[in-house]
Amino acid sequence: MRGEWSLSQTPNRRQGPLFQRFYLRWNLMRPEDFNFDIQETEILADDFSQFFNIFEKVFKFYFFARNAEGALTYISPKITEVLGYEPADFKKNWKKYLTEHLTNREMVLRSELPQYSGKHIKPYSVEIKSKMGENVWLDIHETPVLDRAGKVVKYQGLAIDYTTRKSQENQLRRREKRFREISQSSPIGIFHADPKDLLTYVNPAWQIITGRPMAETLGNPWWRPIHPDDKAEVFRTWEQAATEEREISIECRIIRPDKKTVWVQLRSRFLFDDNGKITFGTLENINERKEAQEKQEQLIQELLDLKKKLEISVRTDPLTDLPNRRGLAEKLDYEKIRYDRSQNPFTIIMGDIDHFKNINDTFGHVAGDRILAWIAKLLKDNSRKQDIVSRWGGEEFIILLPETDLKNGAIFAEKLRAKIESEVFIYQDREIPVTISFGLSVFNRKGLKIDDVIKQADQCLYEAKDQGRNKVIFKKIS
Repeated sequence: MRGEWSLSQTPNRRQGPLFQRFYLRWNLMRPEDFNFDIQETEILADDFSQFFNIFEKVFKFYFFARNAEGALTYISPKITEVLGYEPADFKKNWKKYLTEHLTNREMVLRSELPQYSGKHIKPYSVEIKSKMGENVWLDIHETPVLDRAGKVVKYQGLAIDYTTRKSQENQLRRREKRFREISQSSPIGIFHADPKDLLTYVNPAWQIITGRPMAETLGNPWWRPIHPDDKAEVFRTWEQAATEEREISIECRIIRPDKKTVWVQLRSRFLFDDNGKITFGTLENINERKEAQEKQEQLIQELLDLKKKLEISVRTDPLTDLPNRRGLAEKLDYEKIRYDRSQNPFTIIMGDIDHFKNINDTFGHVAGDRILAWIAKLLKDNSRKQDIVSRWGGEEFIILLPETDLKNGAIFAEKLRAKIESEVFIYQDREIPVTISFGLSVFNRKGLKIDDVIKQADQCLYEAKDQGRNKVIFKKIS
């Protein structure tokens, strides 16, 4: 008998195109296509294999199913990688583990799981301790499977480990809180303006300096208090700085509502997001500059450093301090532009730590994280100054070798492989043998795409794995 289509909440934009592709395929499956109870397979459709190979590299996750009453009927083997529990153990004792180890306060999950009531089941998050005692954040997505009468037959779901992302979010919230604390106590006026130059935030000092309360300020142009005789010069300097994406610093006058004129130092910095230019600025009463100059300059620097750290954190992997995918993408784009000018080839090396899952399973994720950081340092310390070492994801790294052909790239990769093999990693007084496999390809002609070179390097990496690991394989794109 043909089953009904399954339902799911539409993924939002922040989950990205990869996740949306997953949901597209997930939602077009019928019960007979996707049955957790048959041989405990995660996905039965063969044409999904390539997609899930990519998905598994980006996310740590496991599938689960529960019956119409809410009891778990299936847990995929991937739960062992995520939480350390065996599927049969977690399936039998899931309520106990959730009740004992749940620590988040976003949702109380002590009596029952969310149930379908004619609407989509909204994704929800839980924090749970793994078998090794580590706190893990899970993003839960569920969809009900209905029969022809609209009655729930079962629920099938996906639990994604987003612990790293949660940690980064918490860190950003702490930094934002710190910024707000500094801003509220600062003697310098601080403001934010949107892409239309309308004020979205001013601190108390801004209100004191300009003589305008917040209710009369937000939603108005930032330049409203500027003296008419100074506006032309301020606008000229402002537009030039925005074009060159640099800071602005200019002395000008403002007129308060009580008609008093105050000389101020106006500073601003521009950031750009998907909606356009965002302005962060300060307004300083320079009549009292000499009295508080040292303290004010220190505060300004702290604010600028904080903004710089926020910008860097978007492009940097927090565990290894290497560029992440976004940071590497910018370097690759620049290297392609340079190739178009000079025709000098560049080589891409993709590396993967051998038997990394076994290391995690044997010694725990703390040891795994330390090995990742250790490998990152070895790769960085043994590369040239102009080389870009990045963390691609999981236990994978990519090294960009500017102005390097495939032959010399392979020689360099072999030196790295031998260096790592010769080193000894010690954890809790135990030696852990660590090796790495490399796959290489080269960007050496017009018409090539960077993604194609990366895919070729990835294929070579898989050949190195198939040939016994701890090897270097390289090929050109034919």
